[in-house]
Amino acid sequence: MASLADQVASLNTTLQQIELRFVQGEVPPEGLEVLKSSVDEFRLRVWGVLTAGRAEDYEAFQERFRIRRAKEICRGVGSDLRAGKMSGTHSELPDLAQVAGQLARSIEDARRRSSQRGGDSTA
Repeated sequence: MASLADQVASLNTTLQQIELRFVQGEVPPEGLEVLKSSVDEFRLRVWGVLTAGRAEDYEAFQERFRIRRAKEICRGVGSDLRAGKMSGTHSELPDLAQVAGQLARSIEDARRRSSQRGGDSTA
């Protein structure tokens, strides 16, 4: 297995290669969105490992972070739509509305299951 230093060097090399391909027009901006999402997930995991002392702390940290980030994104999109900063005709808004509805139902189902089991109220 490669050392941590080797893996970090490999990550940096890969990022530099992707950056060069983008500058040369070989990678479309949409491809960078996928990369950004992956890098964000990587950062979250590293941050979680660094801040959590135990495995259960890490799992709880990840859950809190994802929920807080989702709230932040939803508030931002909602605010931008209400203020007219984001087009109401964007082609992906119907899909977002559908996913948001599914999320709301999933939250209610999870809360109902937790209360039936006497679940906790993790802050």
